[in-house]
Amino acid sequence: RLPSLVSAPRSAALRRAPLKAAPPKAQVADATGDSGASDVDRLTAAVIAAIRACTKDRDFEGAEAAFGAAAPEVAGAAAVKGAFLEACLRCGEGSRAEGLWREMGGSDLAAGTSMIKWHVAAGRADEALAVARDLISAGQQPGGAVFNDMLQIKVAQNDRRGVWRIVEEMQRAGLRPSGAFCATLAKSLTSHSVPEDVRRIVRLIQDIESHPDEVLLAAVVDAFMRIRRLDVLSELLRGFRAKGARMALASPTYGSLIKAYGQAGDVGCVHELWQQMEDNGVRPTSITVGCAVEALVSNNEVEAAYELVRKQLEDPERRGVVNTVAFSTLLKGFANAKQVDRVFAVYAGMRERGVPCHTITYNTILDACAKACAMDRVAGVLQDMVASGSEPDIITYSTIAKGYCAQGDVERAMSTLKEMQTQGKLTPDEIMYNSILDGCAKQHRVDDALKLLEEMKLAGIAPSNCTLSILVKLLGQARQLDRAFQMVEDLSSQNDLRPNVQVYTCLLQGCFLNKELDRAFELHDRIVKQDDCPPLDDKFYGVLARGCLQLHAPLRAVDVVRIAYRLPAGPRSRAEAIGRGPAIGVEPRALEEVAAALRSGVEEHQQAFEVLSADLQRLRGVSLADPSSAGSSPERRSSGPQRRGGRGGRGRQ
Repeated sequence: RLPSLVSAPRSAALRRAPLKAAPPKAQVADATGDSGASDVDRLTAAVIAAIRACTKDRDFEGAEAAFGAAAPEVAGAAAVKGAFLEACLRCGEGSRAEGLWREMGGSDLAAGTSMIKWHVAAGRADEALAVARDLISAGQQPGGAVFNDMLQIKVAQNDRRGVWRIVEEMQRAGLRPSGAFCATLAKSLTSHSVPEDVRRIVRLIQDIESHPDEVLLAAVVDAFMRIRRLDVLSELLRGFRAKGARMALASPTYGSLIKAYGQAGDVGCVHELWQQMEDNGVRPTSITVGCAVEALVSNNEVEAAYELVRKQLEDPERRGVVNTVAFSTLLKGFANAKQVDRVFAVYAGMRERGVPCHTITYNTILDACAKACAMDRVAGVLQDMVASGSEPDIITYSTIAKGYCAQGDVERAMSTLKEMQTQGKLTPDEIMYNSILDGCAKQHRVDDALKLLEEMKLAGIAPSNCTLSILVKLLGQARQLDRAFQMVEDLSSQNDLRPNVQVYTCLLQGCFLNKELDRAFELHDRIVKQDDCPPLDDKFYGVLARGCLQLHAPLRAVDVVRIAYRLPAGPRSRAEAIGRGPAIGVEPRALEEVAAALRSGVEEHQQAFEVLSADLQRLRGVSLADPSSAGSSPERRSSGPQRRGGRGGRGRQ
């Protein structure tokens, strides 16, 4: 019966195929699983075996010959077509495979899965999804793994719509998301993700069919930290625990979580995560300890951080995870809290345990001395610093000078500057000069400050807006207002410096100290008429309004409020609303003081209050009954010397 089922061979490749005789029954039984298989079944198994043998050798001609030589009863079998389709795909005959897939009617699960994998390997997620749709429409259910493969392509392509098309088809197939699928979805989240996408992904994660593994946990932690949705992350982690999932997080993952919650100010979660890590038997690394200490210190829980470090030091197996970074963070925390005795207690513990101390460590201790006015301890710290082989740097000397200025000893601050210059190893910078200038300003030492400014210029150090603010404030307090205005003109023109709002605010304060109200308004008008007008803020207008009240001119304060909120001039106003752009407003506390002064004044003042209150409410939505509704400028301001660690103020402003 064999010749009636197989056509004559048409190529040498086919003659190599094992079709010269029917295979033994035992072999057919192995191939078909049925010892009583018919001749058609036996030949079907033989053709499939021949095609697969050729496929393994990448012999497409042989596979094609074996498929083509089979009688219609054999070649029409879905399994034979599926084997030949696989041969087409593996041998680079994709167009033949696509034609065969269409011929098969898109209903064979094995062949369809092969087509999906082929498209995925080439990065064609849309074509793979089309095959999956054919299978689903034919009542077949593709495996969840192929949906994850398609999803990875769409995530890599940042194709949001494509991502959700894949999710919808998977759900249409009746599949629940797996942990791997949800991990891939989580990776798609960015800071630009729309809220609805975040909510949908959260729902899918909550609906996973199995307990979350470490891959999913790590992906979820990374994603929701990345988009700064720690509230959602907390909800998901609680849900995982409620399902009985073992939170098998690695120590670095705990460290990242602790750091994120610390930055968000959620100290409760910081403590909870540390305890959870302990309960799960996860040993912290030095990085984990550093993250925990930083999280606690940055949230003013320095004692809790100290206790955490102490417990690690008491455990012989954990002492090594407390390094210089953790100790330095503790030092910084106690320094900021002005607990200088605790700073030296931590320092003593470091020396006792042989923990290396570096220049940053000593600078932190010196900063604590400066903040707590404990400059008598500086000499001992410097001796230890030199003995350890650490070299003082510019921050060392600047911190010492700042400390002496803080306790009113400007002479010692200047001596520190001279000592550093004499050694010749370091050159004083703008921040150090500004620290000493600020000390001179607090002691009203105008001549010393001006000499220091000249020295600064000779050293080739360009003054900044911070320098200018200090000098303007000093000259204003010394009742040298003309000189303060001239200082702004000279330093800005000589150094290509654009005065900022802090400088102009100091000039305003000088005007009021010298009882020159009209000059303050002239300054304002000149500023806002500049082509490169610096952005003014609510504090500037707050100072201007308060100055009017101090000089017993409440109706001029009304003018200030109208100008700041870009309101039309009132019936008794002496000034039109000047300025461009959106309303800026007045610092809420100053606005409250203006309202109180008007309400308690004479009838004219009370009438001005009524009109102003109505205009503010109607045009700007600001209620004088609740001045906090006025808002506040987000810009942070400081007219004092710069802080170390962020020297963004060095640019010409």
